[in-house]
Amino acid sequence: MANQEHLDILKQGVETWNQWRKEHPEIQPDLGEAILNEVDLSEADLSEANLKRAKLNDTNLSGTILFKADLSGADLSGARLVRTNLIQATLTDCRIYGISVWDVQLQEASQNRRS
Repeated sequence: MANQEHLDILKQGVETWNQWRKEHPEIQPDLGEAILNEVDLSEADLSEANLKRAKLNDTNLSGTILFKADLSGADLSGARLVRTNLIQATLTDCRIYGISVWDVQLQEASQNRRS
């Protein structure tokens, strides 16, 4: 279950979220099981975030930093991942039907059982 405080900050917009991340680099955001369908998270810093089983259908993740993020079991159906940083991200059991992906960074990412 996502941390409600983290969700509330994210809902204030990417600029507010990124500022909060700069002020609190020691916090690992917990957005596990969050419903973020059709949200514009373009350019958001979601590094090291827990996004396990999050609903990210049709979400704009272009330019988003997902460095070391855990997206295990996340639903990325229809999401846009353009110039997205997925270095060392965990993408196990993600639903990826209909995603748009190009120019992503996937070094050392773990990925299997795509559907």
